[in-house]
Amino acid sequence: MPKEKIVCVEWEDAAFNSGYYDKRRPEDFTPVLTRTVGHLVKRTAKSVLVSQDRFYKDNGKIDDERHIGIIPKKMIKRITELEGKK
Repeated sequence: MPKEKIVCVEWEDAAFNSGYYDKRRPEDFTPVLTRTVGHLVKRTAKSVLVSQDRFYKDNGKIDDERHIGIIPKKMIKRITELEGKK
């Protein structure tokens, strides 16, 4: 069975502000630094997929994934593999 990876993906998400542009508060009009933590499902040329829930069969093999985050690679700042207790 391949080693499963739990990762923390740090990325800049798009943001929305419904008010008027305030030149005195430019920090209100920037992308939002975001961290997503979960099971690494897949890496593609354009994105990283991370699941919040992972289901297993009785034999321990992965059966299914749920709550999948799809993060475009162009938005990713860093991916850190997390270590669990041994």
